[in-house]
Amino acid sequence: MAFFKFILIAVGVYYLLKLIIRAMFPFLVQKTFDKMQQEANRQQQEQEKKEGEVSIDKNPTNKSNPKKKDVGDYVDFEEVDE
Repeated sequence: MAFFKFILIAVGVYYLLKLIIRAMFPFLVQKTFDKMQQEANRQQQEQEKKEGEVSIDKNPTNKSNPKKKDVGDYVDFEEVDE
């Protein structure tokens, strides 16, 4: 009897989750679509600048360490005596 009860509860939970996901999926897709559209509109507005207009980005995206220099790859080798 306990096994039958477990199967009945598992099937009930499965269908309940299926129903909830079907209800939430369109909402999540619409919310994601709205965010993408807002980002595209923001980028479009940034690109529409008048000729001769100058803009300065106050927050640089490249924050590299000026003390660190990229001098190339280090190759470890051993000398072979002949």
